[in-house]
Amino acid sequence: MRSTIVLLLCLCFPGAAFAWGQEGHSIVAEIAQRRLSPEAAAMVEKLLGRGHSLASVASWADEFRANGGEEGNKTAKWHFVDIPLKETNYDKDRDCAPDPANGDCVVAELNRLIKTELRCAKDEDQVRALKYAVHFVGDIHQPLHTVQDLRGANKLEFGIYMSGLTCKPDKCSPLAATDLHTLWDSTLIQRDYWNWGHYVDVLEEGWLKSQDAQGVDGGKPEDWAVETHAKAKEVWDMSPAGTLLDDTYLKKAIEIINRRLGVAGLRLAKVLNDAYADKCAAP
Repeated sequence: MRSTIVLLLCLCFPGAAFAWGQEGHSIVAEIAQRRLSPEAAAMVEKLLGRGHSLASVASWADEFRANGGEEGNKTAKWHFVDIPLKETNYDKDRDCAPDPANGDCVVAELNRLIKTELRCAKDEDQVRALKYAVHFVGDIHQPLHTVQDLRGANKLEFGIYMSGLTCKPDKCSPLAATDLHTLWDSTLIQRDYWNWGHYVDVLEEGWLKSQDAQGVDGGKPEDWAVETHAKAKEVWDMSPAGTLLDDTYLKKAIEIINRRLGVAGLRLAKVLNDAYADKCAAP
């Protein structure tokens, strides 16, 4: 019966998916916001304006990519890194080849931001560097943004039959169709939590207090990409093509997402705290 339902589902999500979605990026940003040093918090307020949070700009890079014309197009490849699923390492020449029209990859852009642009860019360029950093630290921790195969699983389609906590039979149908990338960007979060602020509270009282969260904020973008890619293989293996994914899948997936979002938030806080600890050194 369920296999028949999958074949009949006709909903689709055209176009390339963006990492996490507004909920996921806001979660990462809020976790980082709560851990900013006084120096970093002051710099964020200076750049964004009083009362503006990191979460308020967390999805700006997606909007700019979609609506920024030719300049926005040049940032397209900064949102992901194309590592073949079978590989276990990051290779700059293979996975991050520069494209004049679309950029190189998230690893390269994060390295530029961390090494110079967050601290040393001027005026609006420094504001933009902060917005990019908030977004791209999130992107590099979404498993399917480190996979080349099937366009990061954008072309791997599934039926889902998930009620979770937010989709009750008398309120909305739990039956839908999507691709694996979109599922992990936003659908899983949306089916399990009413809003992203509550999800942050759940992480603060749960995973972020665990031993697993201790000492994970270090490393370089290359390390983060390899770590996330290993998790992408696990996601790929637990999602056989042609199956109907249900609440059992949701429960297992959310455990992975908890750590991905939590680690990203901790690493973003460290990136910003380190960047704004000192003034830009003279070249």
